[in-house]
Amino acid sequence: MTDHDHDRIVQSLSSPIRIVAEEHVTVLPDGPIRSREIEIVCDSGDRYTDRWQGVPVLDLLERASVPAETTHLLVESTDGYRVCVDVEAALAGLVAIARNGIPLAAAAEYESRFVSDATRGPRTVKDVRRIETRSLSPGEDPDAYERLG
Repeated sequence: MTDHDHDRIVQSLSSPIRIVAEEHVTVLPDGPIRSREIEIVCDSGDRYTDRWQGVPVLDLLERASVPAETTHLLVESTDGYRVCVDVEAALAGLVAIARNGIPLAAAAEYESRFVSDATRGPRTVKDVRRIETRSLSPGEDPDAYERLG
């Protein structure tokens, strides 16, 4: 990725993403942009693999001092859609701001997307505005924290 491509991708994100943990951090993906090939599996069974560019979830969380007991992340979109993702599945992902080298804002109706090989298509949140850490107790239902549809 050239410096020009990096700058074009980063500048495509107009809204900051808020990370809520021990420290509240508001970030634009201004750190190093990483590229990963990630397969999205839809509930219909359709699959597609693309090269996504963005900031690894781990890099975002390192800025917010995540509590050691964190078990899940609430990933929320600008329209209120929210999923509760197991932290291990989330750490395998990116907050992507480009797909196949094209800023999402130029090709879709959203600027960012949480993507991970470890989550199914409907759980990949478009237009991420907030990521919050959660420590669920054993037996606590993560679905209770979600707002889908």
